[in-house]
Amino acid sequence: MKVAKTLVKALTGKTVTAGRNSSGRITSFHRGGGHKRSLREIDFKRDTSSVGIVERIEYDPNRSSKIALVRWIEGVGQKDASYKADRAPVNYILASHQMEVGSMVVNSDCSKPSTTGSLRPAQNADSFLRFQELFRQAHADAEGTDKAEAAVTAAPLPPADLLDLNSKVGNCMPLADIRMGTWVHSIECRPGQGAQLVRAAGTYAKVVKESASQCLVRLPSGAEKLIDSRCRATIGIVSNPSHGAQELRKAGHSRWLGWRPVVRGVAMNPVDHPHGGGEGRTKGGRPSVSPWGKPTKAGYKTARKQKA
Repeated sequence: MKVAKTLVKALTGKTVTAGRNSSGRITSFHRGGGHKRSLREIDFKRDTSSVGIVERIEYDPNRSSKIALVRWIEGVGQKDASYKADRAPVNYILASHQMEVGSMVVNSDCSKPSTTGSLRPAQNADSFLRFQELFRQAHADAEGTDKAEAAVTAAPLPPADLLDLNSKVGNCMPLADIRMGTWVHSIECRPGQGAQLVRAAGTYAKVVKESASQCLVRLPSGAEKLIDSRCRATIGIVSNPSHGAQELRKAGHSRWLGWRPVVRGVAMNPVDHPHGGGEGRTKGGRPSVSPWGKPTKAGYKTARKQKA
């Protein structure tokens, strides 16, 4: 019940525009209806050094990827008076592929480039060891049994994984602390601005080259972009990689998503579309145009052919 009360502020109603602007005119065709939705406040910045435990993986109707509810046990909510001492702060983050319930995620604030080459250990190793101890205690309190506590305590993380935050999906850290060849997502364009790149389901970018001030990242489109090394990124691939392979079960499924039917121009009347009217399937011999007469395929001709 404590988690449910804390999430009241994170869920707000979403206004349906049906493809219309503030004047009520249709600016986007084939939009309207759809199932009722609620907006989830997603933490795209993750700019506080903290550690948390994934409570559950949820479906979000406003995005293609899944979201994860994280309960922060250290570093978040310490300065917020709205959180009580006996209630750990929770919020939503974008879930990474293969992220599981009960796993630990870390937000690192270390932005100083490492000098160890391809292997980048955590700059705050002492803090991470303390976070690991808190993680074990939280699991023991959740289970409430001596057997579970003994199992968690008896299976510590390997030293390499304990000191290397790059091996854990879902961890957020600056690009300066991510080694070359790592798959990342939810990348910032400017330091502290919040994740704006690579947020769709199943997408990922790759750290190609790193330097002192800028990092070269290969985006899902294949383009390579230089980004400030202080910008944050999340380790792993965005969850729900099979989103593009999903098929609609029936016609009503598209209406639930807010998509209205599409009508061909040749099936309309002349008053509704330039292709309308006539006998049979004909558009009057003219090239394909929009409802306002603008060319839709080749566009306007900008140069005349030169005579031989």
